[in-house]
Formats: sequence, C-alpha cells, structure tokens
Amino acid sequence: MSLQSNLRDVERDLSDVGRRQLPFAASVALNNTAGDVHKNETRRLSKVFDRPTPFTRKAYAIRRSTKRRLEARVFVKPIQARYLKKQEEGGTRQAPRRAIVVPQKVRVNKYGNLPKGAVKRNLANPKVFSGKPNGSARGAGIYKRQGKKLVKLMSYIPRARYEARLSFRRSAAKTAGHRFPVHLERALIKAFATRRR
Repeated sequence: MSLQSNLRDVERDLSDVGRRQLPFAASVALNNTAGDVHKNETRRLSKVFDRPTPFTRKAYAIRRSTKRRLEARVFVKPIQARYLKKQEEGGTRQAPRRAIVVPQKVRVNKYGNLPKGAVKRNLANPKVFSGKPNGSARGAGIYKRQGKKLVKLMSYIPRARYEARLSFRRSAAKTAGHRFPVHLERALIKAFATRRR
C-alpha cells in the first residue's frame, strides 16, 4: 500500500522547519507501522491455522525504511511463501512427485503433520504396504494388515485444493492504515522536541 499521498498532505501543513524533520519522522513512523503489521500478522497465523509450526510462525520479515528510502515492507520469506501463497490466493497444488501423502490412521506430530520419515518407517514394517488393495474400491495409499482387516494409514492424493483464507494483504493494509497516522504524529512531535536549534 502507498502512503505517499498522506505524506504530501502532511508536508503542505508544515512549516519549513517541519518539512526538514518530515523524512526522519516518516521513516520512524513507517518502521513502527511495519513492526505493528509484523506483530499482528504473526499473531493471526495461529488464528487462521490449526497449530502452525514454529517455521510457519516465523514466515514474515521486515525491510526497514531509511530517510532516503521512505519505504518499509513486511513480506513473506521465500520458502514459506511457496506454501502460504495458496492460502492467500487459493488454488490447486499438484503433487511434486507421485502424490501428496495425507495422514489417516497414523500418529502425527503436535502440529498435525506427518513426522519426518514417517512413510519410510511405516513401510519398513512387513505388515505395511503401499498401493491400492486388489478387489477394493478404496484409493491408493499406505495400508497395514491387521488380521483380516486392512487399515489405511495414509492416503495418496494427486492434488490439494486450497481456499483463500490467509488475507494477509487486506489485514496488513488495514493495520497500516490505522497505525501509520498515529506513529507519524508521535514521530513528528519527538522530532520537533529533539531538533537542533
């Protein structure tokens, strides 16, 4: 979102002394606003997602403003952006290889995900196999033989469909719109109070 027009309006109402203080005050206000956006959006991740991992909770980063470059950014780090993009925009994720593995009746970690190496560990059990059971309408996956029963531990799906639910852009813009004027006013007051006479 652009805050340039807001700064022009403020600049018109300032004295010559105030205009000299504006770049510093605006930079401080932009960085404080970015800090608010970062904090709020990080907090929102735990509301949008069920038990997000620490890696996901560290998805956002800040590029800070300077007096010469009056722009502050809150952005998603590249690795997290690969999977959070679908949560922001919606859409379909194709399986990177053969299929996406979805847990069914198998232990997951505290974040609700398959632990690392879970597929390999389960397939090491002679009672467990991968594929589609003969003569069954059940889909492909990883199955365990329990007596005469077959228990589906994990399912294979070719693609996953995501609804747009993160709303990072909308929420961040709302926070920035509310907080920037407050931070700018405070920064200007402080700049005037501490300026060299």
